[in-house]
Amino acid sequence: METSKVTYLGDLRTECVHLQSGNKIITDAPIDNCGKGEAF
Repeated sequence: METSKVTYLGDLRTECVHLQSGNKIITDAPIDNCGKGEAF
C-alpha cells in the first residue's frame, strides 16, 4: 500500500505528498550543492 508519492520537479527540487492527508513537503538541495536552498 502506498502512503506517499515523491515527484522530482527539476532544479534539484522534490515534492513529497502524503496520500491520505494531502499534506506536502517541498525539498531543495542546498545552495552549496547547486540547489535553490529555498525549502526544507
